[in-house]
Amino acid sequence: MGMDHRCLVLSGRLLDGQDAAAVHERLAAAFGMEMAGFRERVFSRAPLIIRRGLEADAAEAQAAQLRGMGVEADVWPDGDRLIWLRRDNQVRGPLPEAALNRYAEAGDQWCHDGGQSWFAWESAAVGTEPPVLPVDELAAEHAGFPPAEPFLQEASVPASHEPPPLPVAAPAAPAKRRYSTAAVFAALFAVLALLWHPLSPVALLVAIAALVYLYPRPLLRGRAVAVIAVVLSATALVLWMQKPVAVPVAQPYVPRPLKPLSQSAPTTVANAPCVAKTATPKNDEDRFLLTGERLLTGRAQRKGDTYVAEAAVSVDEQCQPAALQLYVFHNGVFIGTVLDTATHVADAKLTDFDLVDDQHLRVTLAQCSDKPASCAATTVRQFAVLPGGGGWTLGEMK
Repeated sequence: MGMDHRCLVLSGRLLDGQDAAAVHERLAAAFGMEMAGFRERVFSRAPLIIRRGLEADAAEAQAAQLRGMGVEADVWPDGDRLIWLRRDNQVRGPLPEAALNRYAEAGDQWCHDGGQSWFAWESAAVGTEPPVLPVDELAAEHAGFPPAEPFLQEASVPASHEPPPLPVAAPAAPAKRRYSTAAVFAALFAVLALLWHPLSPVALLVAIAALVYLYPRPLLRGRAVAVIAVVLSATALVLWMQKPVAVPVAQPYVPRPLKPLSQSAPTTVANAPCVAKTATPKNDEDRFLLTGERLLTGRAQRKGDTYVAEAAVSVDEQCQPAALQLYVFHNGVFIGTVLDTATHVADAKLTDFDLVDDQHLRVTLAQCSDKPASCAATTVRQFAVLPGGGGWTLGEMK
């Protein structure tokens, strides 16, 4: 183009005291563009030529109008030699070659239009600056209104002027990942908790905090160590909370015969050939019951140090139990019978009993009519094995 023509360059810089959002809105309206398209095609590529082939007066008038909108704009001689700028890995321009030193910044690279090589811009180079023109007051008053024709037209920059391809960036060296001190501290604390269990709650909290701290920080190593610290701390906590198993103290068995059955009983175990039919004794408690001339039914339960066994205190002619009683032992010592009187099959039945734990016993009784088949479970009684001033006692819970 002839040297008598001018081009209009938008630098992308705002004038002092201007609000970026307001300036962008005014300019987008002036350019006849949507805000998103204006920022992508114009402001993100600034500095760049927005009009070419203008008469000097028209170029100065439009530059003054742009300044009135709050943005820096300059007029340059229009020529065929154009350049491109590369800033922050983004190509900007095109620009007149004479304007390179005016708009280039430290760290920029530049390239001739149509060239393939990029050159680092040296700040020592001195370029020609266009004269600073005063702001057109009239244009400033009408800054909110677009000019008669949009500033940006597709013909402003010929299609032949395309930016050169960007060089392939060398792959960045991976950042060295350092080890997390928090993970190491949590692991050491977890090991201490295994040695001294009361530390386990604090150690578990520290391990979880270290894991939470590492989760959003991928450049820190130590996630596996933090997970191990959580597992060790949780294990220590379980060991600390686990109730130690009481080791029963072996006591010598001291026979304590029960009072012999009354000879007036209809048919007792003592005077009937039913002793041979009794259940085989399994322990010292069973043998203790046999010394009192009771017949073992074989039903018994043990929980911890407590043992409950069912025995017949009388039998019928067929050696079948006629009356039943429950006998309670604690730590091998007989502490009492559960029922006030033995249950007689003719009018009551000991249906079931359950030793819930070493201190609680549940007994189910049934009332019967003349026919034994009519027995139905009607009563459930609760008993407790409790320590007393003179030793362990047995009492009913109301």
